[in-house]
Amino acid sequence: MGRNGEAARRARTVVTSLLIALVVIPLWSAWGVAPQAPLSGPIPTDPDLKVAFIGDTANGTDFRRVLNLIKSEGAHMVLHQGDFDYGANPAGFFSTIDGILGASFPYFASIGNHDTGSWNTGCSDADGCYAQFLKDRMARIGVEPDDLDLNDQMYSVTYKGLKLVFVGQDGVSAGDNTYAPYIRAQLSADDHVWKICSWHKDQNAMQVGGKPDEMGWKVYEACKDLGAIIATAHEHSYHRTKTLTSIQNQTVDSSCPDPNTICIARGIPGKSFVFVSGLGGNSVRDQVRCLPSTYPYGCKGEWAKIYTSNQGATFGALFIVFNINGDPSQAHGYFKNVDGQVIDEFDMTVGASTNAIPAAPSGLSLR
Repeated sequence: MGRNGEAARRARTVVTSLLIALVVIPLWSAWGVAPQAPLSGPIPTDPDLKVAFIGDTANGTDFRRVLNLIKSEGAHMVLHQGDFDYGANPAGFFSTIDGILGASFPYFASIGNHDTGSWNTGCSDADGCYAQFLKDRMARIGVEPDDLDLNDQMYSVTYKGLKLVFVGQDGVSAGDNTYAPYIRAQLSADDHVWKICSWHKDQNAMQVGGKPDEMGWKVYEACKDLGAIIATAHEHSYHRTKTLTSIQNQTVDSSCPDPNTICIARGIPGKSFVFVSGLGGNSVRDQVRCLPSTYPYGCKGEWAKIYTSNQGATFGALFIVFNINGDPSQAHGYFKNVDGQVIDEFDMTVGASTNAIPAAPSGLSLR
């Protein structure tokens, strides 16, 4: 849903609350009960909203196969976790997307390390600038980011009731000191049922290949404590954690340990999960960490599914369907490859806050 649609949704909620107040508050006075402010409920996504998550795509035959998979699965939108065409050719990259999904298909993206030279609006590249293509696309579908300047690599939008926060890839210091406060500012007071944090790079312990620490832990913990799904890429494979109460320590939630069930809740600590979906079309890498290559994996038992060259991986996408079976708090995820095989499948539930919810930073200046 675009900005206008989201505004309309909120307006209907306000009008309903006012009507209730006009009827109920006089009765409270007659009954000798102190009036209380009406509460607005959580904001759901559209029913059966299907989102595809990909990263590390390049712009070749395998990327086209992944896009055709996304189209055939009936996804309503794509979230791309960085590293686009590896060729600094935004015009060619988005031309491929337009040719398969359509010029107005909702396609949101985080910057990857291979995208930096052609990211900024006004980059003066002959083939255009990624940030400008993304802004133009959002404008076509009626979505406005919180700030039109994407050059700082951070923006947030709401689409069809799904809250999305995108941050950059400038390293551990930026992750801890810039991106984490931005995430808290965007999500601390947010009342959407489903929220997603999207970025490209990883911490070493949050991937099973050879990547070092490149994001800092505060971005992960901020999203987890605010009840958001954490979507990443960078390592060219697919892997997903179980429900974690500490991402830095890879602590599996003892009340929700099933690898095929994810529990999400706000709090200190909150609970959520992390995935890497980096099989968008560029290459397939080995599992280096957390061996053996079969479940249950090594390390601390945090991994629910690992799909790398060790497991015979090929390209594909993670799909998550939100607000299923008439229940806004339920979702279903599955990773499907371009050969039509479902590699991973899991259910998700947003629960009540676990305890005190972290407050937004005071006096924060990000722009």
